[in-house]
Amino acid sequence: MTELPASLAPLEENRRELFATLDLLADSVEPTVRADLASELVGICSRYEDVKDRVVYPALRAMSPDSVEIDQAEEDQRAVREALSEIRRRTSHVKPKDVHADDPEGFEQALREAVETIRGHIEHEDEVLLPMLGELDAQAGEELRGNVEHAVAHASTHPNPPHNPLGRAFVAVEEWLETGARDESTPWHPGADKLDELAKTTAVEDEQGPEIGSDPAA
Repeated sequence: MTELPASLAPLEENRRELFATLDLLADSVEPTVRADLASELVGICSRYEDVKDRVVYPALRAMSPDSVEIDQAEEDQRAVREALSEIRRRTSHVKPKDVHADDPEGFEQALREAVETIRGHIEHEDEVLLPMLGELDAQAGEELRGNVEHAVAHASTHPNPPHNPLGRAFVAVEEWLETGARDESTPWHPGADKLDELAKTTAVEDEQGPEIGSDPAA
């Protein structure tokens, strides 16, 4: 995973969670686990894209108003959001064990397309857009970091959240109520549990640091 520039540091945890979800999906074959991970992917990736849309892309656009690479990133982002919306449509108000019941092949195809679209989008950003942020001076970098931190704290879990504050607040309440209803009706979430276990393992490894005598660059 490419290391984010300092100006995007507040987004690091969300990004790590996104990559962890994608990796778990690549390794999981059990339908209920995959369905639950897919549902988690919608919220996690939506937050990531929301932050970029609200503060990162505008900062990049201010640096390079006519950049075709930013145009491409924004077009890719629209494709990601469409893919996430399709997964949300198939998993919302449906228990993970029932997601594959009606159209298992269609769901898996939609999920594969979503994962491929997300990975391609991130790869383009890592190779082309993130290096551009290294050109920011110290003051601009700190300003962007502050904006990113605020955006992360208020990021939406909806694939296509409104841009106006009132609309965002309404959607946030809807998402909160839906999450609560889902947890009450389906207390068992195998995919989310795997993410939690992975996060705990990673936290312990980070706390312990590299083994004595090991080469951190290896």
